[in-house]
Amino acid sequence: MTTPPSGYQTDEETIERFLALRGEAIAHATAASQAAWPELFARRGPQALAACAEDIAYHLDFLHPSLASGDLSPFLAYLGWLAQVLSSRGVPCDSLPRSLDDLGEFFAKRLGAAARPVLAALTAGREALAGGLPPPSYDRPCPVPWEEAEAFGNAMLAGQRREASALFNQALDREASLADAEIHVVQPALYEVGRRWQQNRVSVAQEHLATAMAQSLMAQGFGRAVAAADNGRKALLACPAGNRHSVGLRMVADAFELAGWTVHYLGADVPQAALIDQVKRLRPDLVGLSASLPQQLRSLRETVAALRAGRADRCPRIVVGGLVFNQFPLLAQSFAGELLGADAVSAAAAASALVSG
Repeated sequence: MTTPPSGYQTDEETIERFLALRGEAIAHATAASQAAWPELFARRGPQALAACAEDIAYHLDFLHPSLASGDLSPFLAYLGWLAQVLSSRGVPCDSLPRSLDDLGEFFAKRLGAAARPVLAALTAGREALAGGLPPPSYDRPCPVPWEEAEAFGNAMLAGQRREASALFNQALDREASLADAEIHVVQPALYEVGRRWQQNRVSVAQEHLATAMAQSLMAQGFGRAVAAADNGRKALLACPAGNRHSVGLRMVADAFELAGWTVHYLGADVPQAALIDQVKRLRPDLVGLSASLPQQLRSLRETVAALRAGRADRCPRIVVGGLVFNQFPLLAQSFAGELLGADAVSAAAAASALVSG
């Protein structure tokens, strides 16, 4: 066995054992939290147990890619984000580091000596929290917002469709580019919505309202856009199973279509078997797959492997992208797919260069 290049990276066999213990680890840490704060759990009822188990599951989901890559930044960024979310909702501030300790205790017993990278990562996370780990800026890198972006976001949160539509059309009229308006108005506005939810300043319902309105206005804008001539290329774009964040991929689909591609956009949370069946039927020149969060990378990796299996030269060009790769570029090194760019416009331009080169 080769020595891992990082104190946090481990071998595939240990990762498989780590994943197999996921359910037991969640149950152990949830029970420990309930025992530590019985009054809080009694006051909030069954929902508190469900929320606690969900958070601990995310601990493991974000820890997994760090163990695979040796890059701890996704795990630390997640902890900084969760610390702010829990604090803004009145959850005891010491509950998060305590849950890391409970997981460490569990894995030390169940994995033995193989637990060293897991324990090192959990300890580093706890120390970072103790040092005042700041919440991450998940919107970095972000295209420069145009002047309409802030008011556009506020209008969507308020449910003011006419106002939001007028602002979006204003940007379209001035720049005459749907793809640019999407990444410089819609994208920054939705990032700000997400930041406000993180700070408990907007509700889940408001976040969903803004997302739905943005998608509707993007579709409305597409009706006004003029696409380039058909370039004879076909792309299939999808979010693999587990990824329900599809607005960014919709922007990529729009940019591709406006650049002359024929696009088959499958949207969010596409089961692997269904996606592969569509690839076989449509035979696209390019397949684009999107991941938003580190816990979606396993599904993405399995999908890429399944697409390549047994196809050799008949496999289409596979590209990957999404917020997780923009935020943590080192994670892309373990994928047999290419990164095109951090936004829809650059991705469409790079794809055209790839298939014509």
